Amino acid sequence: MGRKLPPLNSLRAFEAAARHLSFTKAADELCVTQAAVSHQVKSLEDYLDKALFVRSPRNLQLTEYGLGLLPVLVESFDNVADVIKDLRLEESRGMVKVRLAPSFSAKWLSPKLMNFWHQYPEVSLSMYHGNNAVDFAREDIDIAITYGRGYWPGVDAYPIMTLDYFPVASPEFLAKQPPIASYEEMAQYYLLHDVDHDTWLAWYNHVGFPNIPLKSGYIFDDTNVVIQAAIDGQGFALCSSQFVADHLESGRLVKVFEESLETDYAYYVCCPQSHLKRPGVREFRDWMIAQSEIPSQTE
Repeated sequence: MGRKLPPLNSLRAFEAAARHLSFTKAADELCVTQAAVSHQVKSLEDYLDKALFVRSPRNLQLTEYGLGLLPVLVESFDNVADVIKDLRLEESRGMVKVRLAPSFSAKWLSPKLMNFWHQYPEVSLSMYHGNNAVDFAREDIDIAITYGRGYWPGVDAYPIMTLDYFPVASPEFLAKQPPIASYEEMAQYYLLHDVDHDTWLAWYNHVGFPNIPLKSGYIFDDTNVVIQAAIDGQGFALCSSQFVADHLESGRLVKVFEESLETDYAYYVCCPQSHLKRPGVREFRDWMIAQSEIPSQTE
């Protein structure tokens, strides 16, 4: 059943006149004539069959019916105004939905967020964690931080962080093993893998052992879990300095060998061109690129 309400213009006219106790001030606020306000208020009174004002030559006073109606309308119009403001803010600038890997979020982005909020206090970030590339045509995501080679059809991609990989382990784990003197010896232990075996295979190829057999290990789909497993003494992990620098400094992890592997993969900030029409998305994209030491150009 539809709501039976008086015309909105009459409610607005009464609410403004009742707040100001003046038809003239209400007319100024609503950008109409005093006569128009008076007419709308009279229309509302006729609709309700109740007098809302006590009119006199010198002033305007609310009746008990007017006193009862005013706070309800003030709260209702305030609520509507707040919702409309939020909707407009979300559409134009305010809410930016970001997909990114948990490890990148924790180690790279989180320490920098306060700087972004100081520069763009009107932009809110809603972050969704995941490791897969975003299908912007199907997913409600504005911008993504994606690990790969930078080739995603229909998407602008700018590199913001490269990684170097080297083997690490916890001191407690190493203390329980015979000294690891060679790459071949390390391959006989449990290796901790991030998503698949490819990075370990690439590292061994880089140090001159392209066909070395690797012992079965544990595969995780989150770099943070790989790092924690290494800290907990579960085996050797291949990690990047960008993600384990604090653990190396604290001594929770140590480098097993100094040789590091640099790949042609990187973290990219990605979004379709059409998304950049929204100021908030464009500002966050440009800010992310500005944080990078990798040269890049923006429009």
